[in-house]
Amino acid sequence: MSTRTILEINHDRLGHLQTHPEIFAEILSELGMSTHGAALNEANERGCALDIGHGVRIILQRHHTTDVTVQTDYAGVRL
Repeated sequence: MSTRTILEINHDRLGHLQTHPEIFAEILSELGMSTHGAALNEANERGCALDIGHGVRIILQRHHTTDVTVQTDYAGVRL
């Protein structure tokens, strides 16, 4: 199954993830499993992202065929 995942990475914590790529590799490996599925669904129902630690939050995870629009203060992007 193909999924589209939108992550937010805190810029202040990015340096830590760059010097410890094994942390980011673990985060990415968990995205394909159901590790965060239920908690992410609950967070999204409340209109929130899911904080998974190390300055990383999962904003949204949906099937790749689902239309999604990301709106910021500066632009809207349809994925």
